[in-house]
Amino acid sequence: MFTETHGLKWSIEKDDFLFFKDVLYKKSGIWMKEVKSDLMSSRLRKRAVQLGMRSLHEYRQLLETEADDSMEWQVFINLLTTNKTDFFREPDHYDYLIHQFIPEWLKLGKTHLNVWSCASSTGEEPYTLAMVFEKHLPSEITYSILATDIDTEVLARARNGVYSKNRLWEIPAEYSSLLAMGTGEVSEWFTVKRKLRDRIRFVQHNLFSEELPPFHNEEKFDLALCRNVLIYFDSEGIEKTAKKIFQSTTENGVLLIGHSESLQGKKGLWKTKKPSYYFKT
Repeated sequence: MFTETHGLKWSIEKDDFLFFKDVLYKKSGIWMKEVKSDLMSSRLRKRAVQLGMRSLHEYRQLLETEADDSMEWQVFINLLTTNKTDFFREPDHYDYLIHQFIPEWLKLGKTHLNVWSCASSTGEEPYTLAMVFEKHLPSEITYSILATDIDTEVLARARNGVYSKNRLWEIPAEYSSLLAMGTGEVSEWFTVKRKLRDRIRFVQHNLFSEELPPFHNEEKFDLALCRNVLIYFDSEGIEKTAKKIFQSTTENGVLLIGHSESLQGKKGLWKTKKPSYYFKT
């Protein structure tokens, strides 16, 4: 809801909402609808208060004076990104990796699997991938995972990789040997073992930018997961992201997206056999 701002009332004026919405799209590809104005207001208000400001309009005025590479723009993006995620989220994707992707990839005769987690958030997805590959790839096969996100705060949490034990239920018991449990002062926390953590590289990357992600040893990715992020993009952003991932994957590359997402109607690069599963060949 748009209302006038008086004193310390933190409702958002329509003109300010349009400014924030437009710059968020230009810098990240995230398309925020008008119905999200209250969400935007509540998130940006925290930063404005922290800076001693009296309105969101003051915060807009600050951003208008900031250089494009200013850290304040990164703070702005961090505030407006959504980072809901779980271990083994959408489990049929992991069943596919175990029973179809890995056997088919091994037939190619490669010895190193290169994977891109395109929107890794707080790390649950790349750590889940590491558990799956550690358990189900032959011992002579190596793997590496590039985990990227636009949000620097969630990347810091992902690199730390420490999670509450009340989330252990998300992880099937067969993977428990790959976890390290805290003791003493950290007895309520767990992480994945160091040998898995060493397989993952966390890097900030903007999917909406023209820049391609950094490759492992200049090798493109065999597998990319870009799940539950395209729902925040408009049609142009989805097409742009699908093209970037296509350019970043091998000739036999596979892309998994969220079950609520689709590339249907986008320019024909990826081929699909069923929703959320896409293939180059």
